[in-house]
Amino acid sequence: MPPEVQELQDAIASIPGITDAAVDKVDLSDVTESDFSLLPYADLPLGALKRTKGGLDNELAISVNFGITRDTKGLKALEFISWWVRDSARAGEPMQIRSVALPPVGDQFGTSLRFCIDYFYADPEQDIGKLLSKVGKLAVELNSAKGLYPQVVAS
Repeated sequence: MPPEVQELQDAIASIPGITDAAVDKVDLSDVTESDFSLLPYADLPLGALKRTKGGLDNELAISVNFGITRDTKGLKALEFISWWVRDSARAGEPMQIRSVALPPVGDQFGTSLRFCIDYFYADPEQDIGKLLSKVGKLAVELNSAKGLYPQVVAS
């Protein structure tokens, strides 16, 4: 795993109340509106993709899927990350946070809720160095926010 990706994953996973975090990259450029109902696309950020009728040219989604503990600590972690994503989006970053869950069937109901941060990245040059630099910058920004509010992430 590239160090920038590991840093972002670790920045999220180290927040008290986060159970785990995994960073993934998905090429959205070939995703069309007709794909939305297909099972392999179920976990994509479909609401955002619907606005553009599918992925844009040369667009990737860098997604961080994470879980929280089912207590106050987990809710505080989710609130902090939600604030950071919202604040970053207000500052111009193309990102969002969303929940992901399986259908409410059998024993999986009440146990499958997870969360996902989506960062939309488009680069006509498809330069992996630029992408990794952006991921590293997100890690630095999150760690900076954690440093500004140590009382929140220490609780």
